[in-house]
Amino acid sequence: MELIDLKGVGPKRAALFSELGIRTPEDLLTFYPREYLDYSAITPIANAEDGERVSIRVTAQADPTVYYFKGKYMVSIRVADASGKASLKWINQPYRANQFHAGDVIYANAIASKKHGTVFYNPQISRAEAGIIPVYESVKGLTQPLIRESVKEILQRCTVPETLPEEWIERYRLIPFDEALREVHFPSSADLLNQAKRRISFEEAFLYFTAIRASKADRNMKNGFAFRTDNLLESFLSTVPFAPTDAQLRTMHEIESDMRSDRSMNRLIQGDVGSGKTLVAEYALFIAEQNGRQGVMLAPTELLAEQHFRTMRRRFPDACLYVGGMPAKEKKHALERIASGEAKIVIGTHALLSDTVRFRHLGLVVTDEQHRFGVMQRAKIEMKGMRPDVLVMSATPIPRTLALLLYADLDLSIIDRLPPGRQPIKTHYVPQTKRNDLYRHLAENAKNGERAYVVCPLIEPTEGYEGLSLQELHEELKTRLQDTLIGILHGQMSDAEKQHAMEAFRNGSVPILISTTVVEVGVDVPEATSMVIEGADHFGLATLHQLRGRVGRGDRQSHCYLLAKKMTEHAKQRIEAMLESTDGFAIAQMDLEMRGSGDLFGVRQSGDSEMNGILSSCTVEIIEAASSAANDVFTLPTLQYNTLLEKARERYRTLNQVAHN
Repeated sequence: MELIDLKGVGPKRAALFSELGIRTPEDLLTFYPREYLDYSAITPIANAEDGERVSIRVTAQADPTVYYFKGKYMVSIRVADASGKASLKWINQPYRANQFHAGDVIYANAIASKKHGTVFYNPQISRAEAGIIPVYESVKGLTQPLIRESVKEILQRCTVPETLPEEWIERYRLIPFDEALREVHFPSSADLLNQAKRRISFEEAFLYFTAIRASKADRNMKNGFAFRTDNLLESFLSTVPFAPTDAQLRTMHEIESDMRSDRSMNRLIQGDVGSGKTLVAEYALFIAEQNGRQGVMLAPTELLAEQHFRTMRRRFPDACLYVGGMPAKEKKHALERIASGEAKIVIGTHALLSDTVRFRHLGLVVTDEQHRFGVMQRAKIEMKGMRPDVLVMSATPIPRTLALLLYADLDLSIIDRLPPGRQPIKTHYVPQTKRNDLYRHLAENAKNGERAYVVCPLIEPTEGYEGLSLQELHEELKTRLQDTLIGILHGQMSDAEKQHAMEAFRNGSVPILISTTVVEVGVDVPEATSMVIEGADHFGLATLHQLRGRVGRGDRQSHCYLLAKKMTEHAKQRIEAMLESTDGFAIAQMDLEMRGSGDLFGVRQSGDSEMNGILSSCTVEIIEAASSAANDVFTLPTLQYNTLLEKARERYRTLNQVAHN
């Protein structure tokens, strides 16, 4: 059976499926829903709590009305059920105006807002379906009903064979794979959906762990480049104007040992924000340079890549920058320097993954902020060299046992001490009554040469969000603090505008910078002593901690101020965790405990993610069980072993390619 054999799927729609990585019926069966609309439990309008996501069954009271709100196209329809009335509103979705008429019965799923009556913004809707409805990632031309019907037809026409040994099914309390696939696509109850997610999460995690452990075993059988390291650490440290911490030195020795070996290094450095990981990475690059090999530093944003370039050019004057936003002429020159080997140290973004980038003697790959780069992306750049050493860094702490499982292909170093002179950041919750006082305080600090970040969740005003957007806050503070220059920084600005904004903030001509979370990663301005987070209830705990880490990098006392208008119980827990601790590993443990079975991997369903979107259901219990099973796979009878290993390698073929490169 081929995709084009399915009802309603011809060559054109098959091509659209291919854009999603779906080329066979088997691919479609493992193309799991990204979310579900649960219409099995209907909440009366009157019972919907402010900020709560609910499903409602309502009747349209009139045809939709259309209007503009702050330049945005709004579609609104009045609805009611037996308990009360509400409005459904869509922002910049004009097609909604033709979808409904008075008297239509509508199932809607959305977050309730009680600010001006009861309003549900941008609800997902169904006209006449109850139950639990799957929602898939899609592209233009592929509708949700078509995807659902295609999956249903495949399941009706085939029986899915079991993939795991029967004793594992019993040991790990799993439902059969065939049943799991049917329930995950077409849930008959919330309980069975959870069981299906658990089984498929186990399956995907097991295949992942099996693939990376097989890859690691293959790597260890291959010879890499053995770097000379004699007296290099002493030479390197002689140029560092401060004494590294014991944790930094320990990690440098571990890197030295790895690079001296003819086994390719694959090491993860975990360290809290501001712990000095970049210095350690510089030492690894120094070793590569001194051995005549090229080293590359891969950063997740152009802002961070350019910051690394400025910093490292002091040690590596011939370093080369390569980012997507560079002018064509500069790119061409950089490509020539990289290909010829003239550029020994190369710093850039995802642009370095492009096939146009070729290295002459790539010996070391460093990825900064590892959680922004998947295993597949790391593997892709590793394939540009002959088994280069690999060093990855993460400032997103997770508990050690979990790190050992999630990064099973990497050896682990932990930098658990801050450099000397760093003072713990003081964190405060600021009530709305003290908000104006806070901004006056920031303006006073600016007169003494201090800088302040102010982070907002949204760039523009958005109906349904009660806090201030970046644009609104910028206008307010320009009026309120007329003697203080205030800059802005966000992702919609051009690269030149971003650089200008950061340079003005860095040199102090603009002491207050209002930004989105674009400053979350890596930005280093020692004079920045205040981090204000507006709408702190809209950020996750890891992001709050990362943002706080943008300050406290100089010798002055730094502060983080958290502001929020209204908080859910979960938001209160996150704020309390921030007030309680500045230890990233303690924060990570709290985050893990709060989320329970939440999104531990932080990946979405996409071609580059290590695991499919269903893994957002993975728990620590499943991770540990799948890891244990991956160890056991090597003890199975030959036929079972070969079958499972081949399946794992096929799923993660890029890992297999780089292991045999």
